[in-house]
Amino acid sequence: MTLPDISQWLHPEWRPHPRVRTLVTTRLGRHSPPPWHGFNLGMNCGDEPERVEQARRHLHKLLGTDHPPAWLRQVHGDRLIAAGDPDNEADGVWTDQAGWPCAVLTADCLPVLLARTDGSAVAAVHAGWRGLRAGILARAVATLAPDGQALSAWLGPAISDRAYQVGEDVHRAFLALGPEYARAFSRDSQPGHWRFSLTHAASLALAAAGVADIAGGDHCTASDPRHFYSYRAEGQTGRFASLIWLAPA
Repeated sequence: MTLPDISQWLHPEWRPHPRVRTLVTTRLGRHSPPPWHGFNLGMNCGDEPERVEQARRHLHKLLGTDHPPAWLRQVHGDRLIAAGDPDNEADGVWTDQAGWPCAVLTADCLPVLLARTDGSAVAAVHAGWRGLRAGILARAVATLAPDGQALSAWLGPAISDRAYQVGEDVHRAFLALGPEYARAFSRDSQPGHWRFSLTHAASLALAAAGVADIAGGDHCTASDPRHFYSYRAEGQTGRFASLIWLAPA
């Protein structure tokens, strides 16, 4: 069994404010056996809970923050909570407190990290197609910037349109939001199916909510099995974490 060190993780080149810290774990390491293969942080994918808890404790130790990450029970919805809320069934978490990492777990869905550009609050959002369709990004923006505070967003590793095929139901659901979402789809060779870009759809939702500063979106989970878990590519598999927190002022 080998636990990873922090150099094996992704450190986004995104600097919305000097107080904002970010990190994306990878599957590198030999902590969980097959079919999780590596450093699994997900509790809902069949791995042994104590092994996952050990991985989470290791992550917190390397982060060196006052609080452990605010983990969620993600349900593909549109609920956002404050870090520390005991009812953690949600798909987004935010904080204005230093040293409290906000975290989301993914294995193809899109992790979105948000920060006020004045460095006073941050959020992490789990954005699969259902959450995007339900408006979770608009809710996150409204929660983090209730008075129109300037925000910046970073789009983390997710399945790209090269690997993500969806049916006509998903296509219709997004077109019902507005004709601009047609740009997030391209026709697939299989009749009645489409290639869908989560990052493009998220960028449209963020722009509609007033967020113009959007970075990231460069990593495809299905195309990089060495570093990232992909449910679409592997079936039963693990989860990696995308985290954001505030350093002390």
